[in-house]
Amino acid sequence: MTRSIPRRMFCLALLSSGFPARRALAQAQPSLELGLLPNLGARTLVAQYRPMREYLEHSLGRSVQLSTAPHWSAFHLRALAYEYDLMVTAIHLARLAQLDRNYQPLVQMMPDIECLLVCAAARPLDSVADLRGRTLVLSNPQSLVAVRGLHWLAEQGLQQERDFRLARRRNDDSAATALVRGDAVAALVSSGEFLATPEPLRMQLQVVSRFARVPGFVVMASPRLETQTAQAARAALLAFDGRSALGQSFFRQTGLQGMRVLPDGQMEAMDPLVASTRALLQEAP
Repeated sequence: MTRSIPRRMFCLALLSSGFPARRALAQAQPSLELGLLPNLGARTLVAQYRPMREYLEHSLGRSVQLSTAPHWSAFHLRALAYEYDLMVTAIHLARLAQLDRNYQPLVQMMPDIECLLVCAAARPLDSVADLRGRTLVLSNPQSLVAVRGLHWLAEQGLQQERDFRLARRRNDDSAATALVRGDAVAALVSSGEFLATPEPLRMQLQVVSRFARVPGFVVMASPRLETQTAQAARAALLAFDGRSALGQSFFRQTGLQGMRVLPDGQMEAMDPLVASTRALLQEAP
């Protein structure tokens, strides 16, 4: 199933380490491709998920390649084209992939995602109302954090375009940079994105509000992946924890705490967002 990686955004996992071992695995069985939702920059994603890739290779006895896409819409289109054997994606996109292409959820990452409104420490907001007449920046406008955040702001009496302007940046780093430069007064980000912001930049930000939690990312299996392999991947991921060096590295870098079987009804709970998610994915990145 795995296609040539040069047409993708990246496949830097091959540059990390272990060429001989990975070639031996590849000769034994075809590689598995693990798609990563581009909620962070490519290099950050590779660094964060390298321990999980190595763990899966060891657990499944197969080479695993990491890949992503330039933006969320492109990533989802590649998922719909069955370009990923496994993928890590946001739960509302996971539900679309389940409905449209029969991808199956394996595990959910814990804890739930904390939604943050942040600003530059040098230009603090006294209250959410200070956003009125100013600019809010989003790194991932199709994210559940952004969807929930805009709804939360509306509950505070702040409507997009009427009360504040919206600016978009490609990833969390550029959103943070926009705040520090003064291009925007606040940003909606996830706790994971905030943690992944380089420390020198992160130290120049402050959290205005922790306004909600949304369900964590989901690891999905393609319907074209062998059932035995999908089941083995689920078992391996459920056993992936901080007791191993690889687990310690992964959970420290991502701020995650573990993985679980999805609670009953959690995928279906995304159904009210299906139509709006489809519309967001149609927008220009």
